[in-house]
Amino acid sequence: MNIVVDIAGACLLVYAAVTIPRNIRKGRAARARAKAALPIKIDAAAYGLVPAAQVDAGRPAPDPQADAAVAAARAGDWRHPAAYLADAGYDWDLRWYRTRHLADATEDDDGWLTAWRTESPGDPGAALVHAAALVSLAGRVRGTQSGSRTTAEQFAGFHRLLAEALPACQEAAYLSPYDPNPYVAQISIAYGLGWSHEDFRQLWAQITARDPHHFAAHSAALQFWCEKWCGSRELMFDFAEQAAASAPRGSLLPFIRIYAVLEQESRDPDYSIYQEPYVTAAVDATLDAVDLAPAGHHRLPAVRHLLANALFRTRRYAEAVEQFRAIGGYAGAVPWTYSRDPLKEFVHARTNTFIEWEKAGRPTAPPRATV
Repeated sequence: MNIVVDIAGACLLVYAAVTIPRNIRKGRAARARAKAALPIKIDAAAYGLVPAAQVDAGRPAPDPQADAAVAAARAGDWRHPAAYLADAGYDWDLRWYRTRHLADATEDDDGWLTAWRTESPGDPGAALVHAAALVSLAGRVRGTQSGSRTTAEQFAGFHRLLAEALPACQEAAYLSPYDPNPYVAQISIAYGLGWSHEDFRQLWAQITARDPHHFAAHSAALQFWCEKWCGSRELMFDFAEQAAASAPRGSLLPFIRIYAVLEQESRDPDYSIYQEPYVTAAVDATLDAVDLAPAGHHRLPAVRHLLANALFRTRRYAEAVEQFRAIGGYAGAVPWTYSRDPLKEFVHARTNTFIEWEKAGRPTAPPRATV
């Protein structure tokens, strides 16, 4: 087994009626002019912020447990990563979160994973990490450019590796039949290879039968249903609305609606979408979800990044200040990673949030109703 290539890039994996915003005006030039007109610097320390030069653009938040498991893997120790994954128990989304960290640890050297699979051939955790690593490798081979900027050779390698990943996912599913994650891993295969809507719905049924509110599964499925892959604006927003409406109390899934807004804005770059009433309701629901989430929830930092951006775009600066302070000095997350320069995008939003908040007299965020 060899799932490593020496190639730069980022991982591809990614995450009831609704009024779909219609008045989106295309205008990259207008967006650039608006950015250029805004101030670009603040004294970060004066606001208790990490200076821009010290912001970590590689990850959304610190995670010492993940760091230790990855460091052990890269040192050739597979037992520490195996225990790290097993400790997730039956929290299926946490298991997938940890799997993704371990899959990334195979990028430069997968010898530790080969040893794990050799010494423990029936271990479903090792099989799952192998499958996820193949999918990640496919994404690195393709690269992060748009289709028009991706070469035929990159596409060929991408499709070949995705095809190879499918039986690896099936093996992982066989070894752990109650785990939704071998099916979650197939979502990227589905949109990468252009599965039909019916085939994807069958895959989705396998996932939701095992975990109907799986955070990462919904994030990835949104990509399948978006216009740039296999769906449309209408299908994407319908999916997001249904997912948010069905989310149980305490779930962070309401975030999926502001993720859909971001995805649409990336297709039609005009921030007027953020003035739609739909977005206001989506942001409010996400704030409620964040209020209910445990402080150490593994998905909370990712949601805060999306929420901070949405609050900034909707001009709710006092609330955005709270989210940027909670985020701290990290920028390695969606929405910033949608930009070619995530750090610059993050600093721009953070800086102008605090500038506008200062102009308004440093208001406090309005009290939120008990939810």
